[in-house]
This record gives sequence, structure tokens and C-alpha cells, in this order.
Amino acid sequence: MRKLKIFTIIFTLFLQISLLSTSLTAFAAFSPSFAIHSEGVYMVNLDTGIEIVSKNADKRLVPASTAKIMTALVTLERVKNLDDKVQCPYECFNEFWEGNPNFYGASDAAIEPRQDNLTYKDCLYALMLASACEGANVLAYNVGQGSIPNFVAMMNQTAEKIGCKNTHFTNPHGLYEEEQYTTAYDLYLITKYALDNYPMFGKICSTYEYEMPANEYNPDGYTKVSTNQLMSTSSEYYCEGVKGVKTGSIDYYYHKKNGEWDTENGEKGSRALVSIAERGGYSYIIVTLGAPFYDENGETTSWSFADHYNLYEWAFSEFEYSQVIGKNEQIMQVEVLKGQDADSVGVVTTKDFFTLMPKSLDKSSIQRVKPTLEAMTAPISAGTVVGELELRLNGETLTKIPLAVETDINLDFGAELQEKLMTIVTSPWFIAGVSVFFALLIALIVMINIEKKKRKRARERRNIHMAPRYNDKNNRKR
Repeated sequence: MRKLKIFTIIFTLFLQISLLSTSLTAFAAFSPSFAIHSEGVYMVNLDTGIEIVSKNADKRLVPASTAKIMTALVTLERVKNLDDKVQCPYECFNEFWEGNPNFYGASDAAIEPRQDNLTYKDCLYALMLASACEGANVLAYNVGQGSIPNFVAMMNQTAEKIGCKNTHFTNPHGLYEEEQYTTAYDLYLITKYALDNYPMFGKICSTYEYEMPANEYNPDGYTKVSTNQLMSTSSEYYCEGVKGVKTGSIDYYYHKKNGEWDTENGEKGSRALVSIAERGGYSYIIVTLGAPFYDENGETTSWSFADHYNLYEWAFSEFEYSQVIGKNEQIMQVEVLKGQDADSVGVVTTKDFFTLMPKSLDKSSIQRVKPTLEAMTAPISAGTVVGELELRLNGETLTKIPLAVETDINLDFGAELQEKLMTIVTSPWFIAGVSVFFALLIALIVMINIEKKKRKRARERRNIHMAPRYNDKNNRKR
């Protein structure tokens, strides 16, 4: 009986603990206000990689002489010594004099057939400053080991390596052919790759004039200047800080009709331009394609230069590098389980974030997309990364900043004990054990009651047998 009483006390304690445990239980391209004439536009801040303007950036358009950027890149990749001499066979010149009307009147740098004092460096400067089409062919012929088509294949291989998805070259100079095309975005990739990997490319592009070696018709040598009006101080489009890169223009595109060139019905051409500019600690690159060569009155235009000038002046005056969010800024509170003297903890940013933004932009328009965080269980160490804060503008992700726990949270051992006890009393084996115990207890009680009844009946029988007996002699039968 004493053992039964002890077990009952322990079980009652477990039930009380169980009841106690229950009760404690967000880059976007921007839009300038002025008109842009070019059909395809892609502008990027080179310091941050932030896209500033994007218009038909993936539309396939005519590269014109901006194809020479790839010609320069392939040459720089494969020629070790730019002071080596090149060969200038007639093969590099013939196509500009006969056959395809799209090749007539090609821009040149007065390089002569069979000239023997020309170097790769001379050709690169002629190519990028004067837009020399014969210079492009000379480079292609020499780098292609006597085959211009081999060089064109290298151009396409390099474009694929860089990641261009909508670019195809058919010649090294960019004169119009139907199967030659690129996009503003792809041309950005090509130019950026050349600038990042070949310092000589940037040096050539940022040069305004270059002294070419003497030849038969220029015995004292001669100077070639850049076709980029943004670099000319005498041009109405002169833009401070511009450093190249390449112009492109085609007045008419001619197509074949019944197997013959139809020179009477040419399609009005377009202008292209790639440039970079640095000013006041900021740098940008702009690629434009498809600016009309002629206006509605049939007059030639300079709209590609106008687009670049307007975009640069707007960007340099409107954008600034500013802080969007600071390090250790509390973003949210998260529930804490079993924390000592704390039921929640702050979650903070782990770094500052600066970016390029228009000065007029209200920073509150930058969307903060917070992570969904479940309750955390103590102990928790300060600095533990628990998620990311996404900053978005105009539907585009600016950055993702890791978020971390702000302070240490120690474990509440009382809560831990309660949970462990709760785990024990709710476990299947414990419930089964309690069931067996009660079954045994009931059986024991029943057995005890039966035993008591047996003892009671036994005592009653003994009492009967022990009662006194009297002899009634008078009632005996004789």
C-alpha cells in the first residue's frame, strides 16, 4: 500500500508539470525626359555596373563600323608585338572598288596597296580613329593568316565566348551585309570586355589624332583624327570627359533584285556610336544603334552624337553615389523560443549599401523586401546570418544584403527543462507505460478487494465454528 501511495504522488507531479508546460507555452533603367533618336540604346555606369538606360537593347540592328571594335579586340588577343609589320595585298582593297555597292565609298586611312612600312599598331589606330575599312581588312588578312574569312570566324567565336546572343559578323569593317547584325547590349559586352582585358584598346580609343607612316602619296607622313565629334573641341557636340570608342554610319543599304544590285531604290541608312566618358569621379558607357542617317527632310543628321551628348549631360548632372541603407540598421524583430529574459530579437543589416541614384529620387520609393523568418530557438549568437534583405527599384533588384541577429540570446534552462519534461510525458512510450501502470493498478486494487472479501468470509466462518455449543438432554432422542 505504501508503494502504491508513492507512485500516485509521482504521477500527480508529472500531470502538474505537463499542465504548467502547456500554460507557458526588395536596377532598373531610368527614363530621361528628352527624346532619344537611336532605335537601340544601352547605357551603364561603369563604376557600379548599374544599368541607366535601356531601349530595345536586345533588338538586332546594323552595327556599321562599330563592328571594328571586335576587329580590334581579335587583333589584340592574337598579336603579341604590335610593332610587327603587316602585308597589304590588293586582296584587302579590291572589294571597295567593284561589285557590292554597299562597299563603295568606304571610309579609309589612305593606306596604299603593297605598302611595306605599316605595323599592326598603325592599322589599329587607323581602324579606331579614322574608321579605316582597308585597315580592317589588312588586320584581318594578317591575323587570319592570309584569309579574311578565317578572321571573321574568329570574330564570331570571340563574340560567343564573351556571351553575345544576338551578334553575327560577316566582315571585319562593318559595311552593310544582311547577315551582319548586333544589339546594343551585345556591343556593350564586346566593348566592356576589350576595355577590361586590353589596356591598349582603351589607349587607342582615347587618342584623338595619330601620325600615320609615309607612303607613296604621303611621303612626309600624315595625321588621322577621330571621327567621334564628342571628342572634338570644335564640335557642337563636344562633351567633356569622352574617351572614344567608335562611330559607325551607313547612308544607304542596297539589296539585290532579281539577282542584281538595285542601286536605284536604296533603303535609308543609320548611325551607330559607342562611347565612354569620365567626369567628376563617375564613368559611363553608352551604346546606340539605329539612329536615322537622314531626317524627315532628307538632310543628314548627327543624332547619334546628340543622343550621347544629352545622355552624358543628364547623367553627370542628375546622378550621384549615395547611401541607401546603413550597416547594423534594424530591419525586423523575430520571435525567440526559450530565450532568457527575451521573447524576441532584432535582425540587422550586415553592411552599408551605396548606389548610383538620381538626386531627385525619393529613397522611400526603394522597396525593402524582408525575408519570412520563423521563430528562432535560444541560444542564439550575435552575428548569426538568418536571411537576406532585397532592395528593389522599379521592379529590378538593386542588391541583396545579408541579415544577422543583433544580440546574444541565452538559453532559459527552466523553459528547456519544461520542454524536455513535456517531450517525455507526451512520448508514446510514456503514455504506454502510464496505461500499463493504471491497468496494473486497477488489477492490483481488484486483487486486493478480492483478497479482502476472501479474508472477511474466512473470518466469518471461523467465528461460526468457534461459537459455544449446549447439550439439551431433554431434546435428545433416545
